[in-house]
Amino acid sequence: MFGKYKMTARMSARTRTNGGLLYLVPEIFMRLVYLVPLLFIWRVLAGNGIEVEMSVSQLLSYTYVNALAADMMIVNTCLSAWDFDTRSMEMFTRPMPVFGQVIARTVGEWVPMLILFSVPMLLLAPAFGIGVLPKTLWAVPSLLLSISLGFAFEFIFYCVTVRLRNVSWLTYVIRSAIVSFFSGTVIPFRILPFGMDRWIQYQPFGSLGGAFLSLYVGSADAAGVLYVQLFWNVVMWAVAVFWFRRSRERMVSFGG
Repeated sequence: MFGKYKMTARMSARTRTNGGLLYLVPEIFMRLVYLVPLLFIWRVLAGNGIEVEMSVSQLLSYTYVNALAADMMIVNTCLSAWDFDTRSMEMFTRPMPVFGQVIARTVGEWVPMLILFSVPMLLLAPAFGIGVLPKTLWAVPSLLLSISLGFAFEFIFYCVTVRLRNVSWLTYVIRSAIVSFFSGTVIPFRILPFGMDRWIQYQPFGSLGGAFLSLYVGSADAAGVLYVQLFWNVVMWAVAVFWFRRSRERMVSFGG
């Protein structure tokens, strides 16, 4: 039953390395460029005695794990990404449900970076003085709910792209900016000023990677986080399924 999805995931993983392993070096380098300055900033703030709602060890772990699992913290697929070559059209020419194709293809694309970057960096974490063990096992279901919600948002943003027709690049840029901030993956909610964390964590994007990372480092309550994540999963998947069905015909009529 799941053989076709496993094969799709396997083909997607191989596609990422078709140009050779060196093809992934620039992406690995960019992740390091993102990671190293942030770790340095948290250490400097702690050294200067600046008080925040999280300990320096929590901030370091938060940033480190986010870099290692970046693909899963904010899900990007071929649907709502910059669809300049109408790659999404291919999904409708295959004898498989589009939702299943997108999920299998995306998960397969995660594998090379997980093996070549995330696993080695995870093993090297103790050498950098960074703890990478989760504070609670509730982080596991939280990660699954975060990924699930990320896919729901992907289909929703794709419907936005379909409705706006030829402005997919603009949609992609706006989406990336909004999600990066409101997901809490770049800046933890707990250190936001003016009590913003009290309400921003309850908005739908707050149940993405930031929710999982908060549980992972022990800066949030498991019950509150999981209930909110579950609620937004139900709401956003209902919106995604309904809107996708309404937008599908309009997308096909554009041709490409």
